[in-house]
Amino acid sequence: MQMKKPSAPSPDELLFRVGLRRTPVRVGVLSILAGAERPMDVPSIVGKLGDQTEAVTVYRTLNTFTRKKLIHRVRGDERSWRYALGEPQDKKAHRHPHFVCDECGKVDCLSDAVIPANIVRSLGVAPSYLVSYPEVVLHGLCPKCR
Repeated sequence: MQMKKPSAPSPDELLFRVGLRRTPVRVGVLSILAGAERPMDVPSIVGKLGDQTEAVTVYRTLNTFTRKKLIHRVRGDERSWRYALGEPQDKKAHRHPHFVCDECGKVDCLSDAVIPANIVRSLGVAPSYLVSYPEVVLHGLCPKCR
């Protein structure tokens, strides 16, 4: 007997969980990120939302979602942020590394890999630093560019 995988929460449910009001832009951004195969940059998100959506509203929405840990972000090519849906049941920061292709700029979440919990201590970071979370970004060539 095969176990049925639980369905992902709807954008409305995600917004409710973190105490945010439902707006068309918020629902649209969450829907787009939920359907994305990899982290997306702001121009790509704005392009999918339509001409009537202002980029500044999308930036504000993404910053709010990042602060509420609904999504996470990673630096892609040319130092631009890329955004991906987070794990809504995990109130901590995401714990997986990312891969950036140096040839095509594609950014992938390496969701099957886990950043070790003791990575900060193993790096010998002085106790005077307060580390919020570690972020691991691997660079190289993706399978397509290799």
